[in-house]
Amino acid sequence: MERIEDFAMKSLLLLTLVTFVQSISFCNFTLSSDSLLLELREDHGVDLEVTCFNETDEYNTILEFLIQNKDIVNVEPPILLVDPVNSTHQFFIEAASAGHTEVVISTVDSAIKFKPLCLIVNVFKHHYLDILSKVFGWIYILSWGASYYPQIYLNYKRKSVVGLNFDFVALNIVGYCMYGIFILSVFFVDEIQDEYFHRHPRGLIPVKVNDVVYNIHGISALVVTVIQCFVYEKGNQVVTMFGRITLALIFLFSFIIVILAGSNVIEWLDFLYYCSYNKVIITALKYIPQAYMNFKRKSTQGWSIGLVLLQLSGGIFSVLQMILDSYNYNDWVSIFGNPTKFLAGMLN
Repeated sequence: MERIEDFAMKSLLLLTLVTFVQSISFCNFTLSSDSLLLELREDHGVDLEVTCFNETDEYNTILEFLIQNKDIVNVEPPILLVDPVNSTHQFFIEAASAGHTEVVISTVDSAIKFKPLCLIVNVFKHHYLDILSKVFGWIYILSWGASYYPQIYLNYKRKSVVGLNFDFVALNIVGYCMYGIFILSVFFVDEIQDEYFHRHPRGLIPVKVNDVVYNIHGISALVVTVIQCFVYEKGNQVVTMFGRITLALIFLFSFIIVILAGSNVIEWLDFLYYCSYNKVIITALKYIPQAYMNFKRKSTQGWSIGLVLLQLSGGIFSVLQMILDSYNYNDWVSIFGNPTKFLAGMLN
């Protein structure tokens, strides 16, 4: 008798569960685009494709748009009535003011199960300023990138690195590597970008593709220079005590912040900022040994003036690009989002 009652109870629970599952519509929602770049007062249509499973004709559902920064974009219509039948719906995003925002699409209907969608929208004031920013970006990349070739060519032509200060070379490559940790992590790691937007919800990611190209190319050019220092005549040149102490302090600081980030004392975004600050410190210090060496020798032979001129022009256009973007996207906080790029440009 007990077995019969137990079987009946389990059957009733199973029937209830099946009925509940059948009452829920499992849907897949897909956006035609997950990010938009709009000019002020421009509007853009976005398609929402709906594919439902366990379809039922008993009800429709309402989708709502949750706008992170409501002054930046408007959504029309403000809500979408979605049929339970597979279909495509369209809504429009209108750019109301410059900046960055996210639009989350969700529903309060418990009978519809789907993962909320997120649409990222960046709005700029003027299209020509956006183009000019890209031009400035590639000018500074080409200037800073090309700045190493006059020195590499001079070393090759002389078959000597006498006159090129080894402290400058050592500090430079370490600075690029430290900055590379920041650049590549912010550009490629989604979790780091989430941390950044949590702190700066109205901001843009402060790293662009030309920053990535610049860093990787710079490290490659410096590796060639280091190889030249081993291969060509170098006289009695070595990394001085100043350079060794500076590098030791930088590595010690980096080791400490890795421990702090791994122990959750600081966030990983802070760790990356601290790594990038090493680049700023190195940029401020790396020219001192070379300038002192030139003064002591009363000569700049072996040191390419082309490197100096190209780094100067690169620094100017780097700062101009950041100022232009900050104005065009109404996002002055992005200068502080990537303070290393701004300060390195000013120091150069």
